[in-house]
Order: sequence, then structure tokens, then C-alpha cells
Amino acid sequence: MDILKLAEKEEQYVIDMRRKFHRHPEVGGTEEHTMEIIKKELEKFGIEYEVVERGGIVGKLKGSKEGKRIILRADIDALPMQEDPNNIIKPKTCVSEIDGVAHMCGHDGHTAMLLGAAKILSENKDLINGEIVFAFEQGEEIGYGLMIVEHLRQMKADGVWGIHLQAETPSGKISVDPGPRMAVNVTFEIEIGGKGGHGSRPDLANNPLDCFADVYNSLKDMRLNKLDPFFPTTFSVGYVKMGDAPNIIPENLTFGASLRHTDHEEIGSKAEKYIRDILNDTCKLHNCTYKFIREPKSHNILTYNNEDCSKIAAQSVVKALGEDALYQRHPWMGGESMAFYMQYFPGVFAFLGIGNEEKGTGAGHHNPHFDIDEDVLKLGAAATVQYAIDFLNSDDKINFTASEEDITTILKRIGF
Repeated sequence: MDILKLAEKEEQYVIDMRRKFHRHPEVGGTEEHTMEIIKKELEKFGIEYEVVERGGIVGKLKGSKEGKRIILRADIDALPMQEDPNNIIKPKTCVSEIDGVAHMCGHDGHTAMLLGAAKILSENKDLINGEIVFAFEQGEEIGYGLMIVEHLRQMKADGVWGIHLQAETPSGKISVDPGPRMAVNVTFEIEIGGKGGHGSRPDLANNPLDCFADVYNSLKDMRLNKLDPFFPTTFSVGYVKMGDAPNIIPENLTFGASLRHTDHEEIGSKAEKYIRDILNDTCKLHNCTYKFIREPKSHNILTYNNEDCSKIAAQSVVKALGEDALYQRHPWMGGESMAFYMQYFPGVFAFLGIGNEEKGTGAGHHNPHFDIDEDVLKLGAAATVQYAIDFLNSDDKINFTASEEDITTILKRIGF
């Protein structure tokens, strides 16, 4: 059967749903209207569902035969930011109607594509050998809805699939490359203590800013001089706070930073040690003190495409969309809650390109000008359906070892 033709038949449905979500966005933990729409659509499809507290919605669709179980996941929350009515070159097709809230990351498209896939699959249950679970996750941007992962862990499944629209990738191209896809995110916050004073006599003070300047430069250089260059690593400081008067040297300075990498173990543990060493040595040199508001916690929670699942996914993309749709790209250094699913289930997190210069799509995620090339949404729905069917039908051995920790234990371990 031609899965793409089925997706093309539902294209307008998927686009209409995306626009409905886009016009009425809700930030994480408040997605009541969004969830009501999802529930009504699942009811139309005859898909049973349940609401998971601090999680989202989980629907179940049993096929005509017994078999494996696969999870298809989408995130549903928007961002607390103001949308610009224009994309890179022209007015957008639709714009948020809620002041200060907008789908500037593509979650409206993710939800619409999964509903489109659910519609297709519900109308073709004879193709399903096993069971398909539809997971609509709340609050991905803030980690609000992770109890949905614990719910799924207890339910058990054989695999997981998700799609993220990707602005840097050409429209219509899909990456299902094996290995690291999105980064481990280690965030930390620190207070540096010095000795306050007046701007007229800085020699009598012990300025925490001087200490921070050296700490910052050492942390920035750590990526180049201390960590393995064969693993992508980024470091950035997101905020610095000190004082409130131009002529007063304050006693304290606080800053928050983020280190991201794509290694399972080594980079994180080395980086944590270097961060602590840099703080100890530099603060001692400046006669300053420091304390952690939030400690850097090394961990291995990254979005990682299982090699065996990626092989099935590549075949599915070619089967559904053709050889030209398959695209190879480097990992994306953003963080993703999909990483937690992949602690328990082998799977694939696909990147679907939306970058189109002629349409003005391609502004970065979390950018007011972010916009979606709606022509690709049917492709995402088709790839989702094809992979679900192929995975359930596959007899290929999937090499994977699930974590034995529950989600709460993992979150505590990484300092979340």
C-alpha cells in the first residue's frame, strides 16, 4: 500500500490541525485546550486514551494481530514568547492569537503530524501487527510532563519513534542517522562571594566580577584545551547578576551556565571535574569564595538513535518517500525530553527539514520569526506510519539494554 498517498489524502487535515494549535498555544503545564482537542480527535478515530497527571495523553490502538508494541510520541506545549507575524521574508500563514505565547519550536506541527498518523493507522488497523501507543507529552520545554515516560515505562514497549521539525535542514529531507542526535545538557548556577566597596576605592574591595572574568575565560577555554575534540561540545553563560548601582562594588555575583555534549560518559565526568577545579583555583587566587546554587551533574541522558532501529527507519523513509528524502546531518546540540524515553526503549528521533528560502521558513527555533513549511507535514505523517508498521513487522534483532532506574531516580541523579 502507498503510505504517502494516504498521507496526501489527509494533508489538509494535518495542516488544519497545525493551524488550530498554532493560533491557540499554551505553555507547559497549562495545555488544557490543546489536550481537549487531542482527546476529541482520538475519540473520532476510535482510539482509547487516558490522561497522565503531569504527563499528557496516552492513546492505544490494537491491530488485527498480536505482536510488539511501539510508542509514537509528540510534544504539545508552546513557548512564553511573542511571535512576529512575519517569517524571514513575508507574512506568516497563521499567527498566535494569544499574547506572549507562541509555537516557536514546531510542537504544533509535531502534534498535528501524530494526529494525522493516528487517523491513517486507525483506518487501516489490518496493517498493524501488534499495538501502537500515541504519547502526547505536556511541557517538554520545561520538563513538566516527564511522568508520561514513567507511565510508559510501566506499560512497557518494544520501541519508540518521534519527529522534530528542523529549521537548519532543507524542507522535505529526513534524517534518521544512528547515534547521538541531541545533546546532554548540564546546567549549573554559582554564587561568587567577594568583598564589597565603593567605586572610588576599588583597591579596598575584592570585586567578584574580576574573579568571574577569569572563571568564565577558563570555562570557555575548557572546551578547546581539556575535552576530547571528537565529541561536539558547547559552553555558554546564560546570565550574570551583580549589583544595582554604578558606583558600588557588590559583595556577590551569580551566574548560570550550560555545557552540552554528545558523549555517553567521559566528556561529562571530565567536564564536571574541570568546572570544580577551575572554581577552586580561581576563587582562591582572587581571595573569593563560591557556592553552588545548582551543581553541575555529569550524566548520560542524551537523545541517541538506536543503530538497529535507525536501519529500519532509513528503509521506511525510502519506502514511503523515496531515496531523495533521506538526509544525513550532524547532531543537534539542543536538549530533548526524548532522551528519557530512550533510556527505556530503543528508538529513533527523526529530524524533518522545514528550511525553505523561497517561503521564508528557516529562522531558528525559539526565534520570533520561526515558521513552518506546511508542505512537509504530510511527509512526517507518512514516515511515522511507515516506520510504525515496519517496526512491528520486523524480525530484526534490536540490541538494547534498558535502564533499571525509574524516571524519578534518574531526575534526582542528574539534579533536575
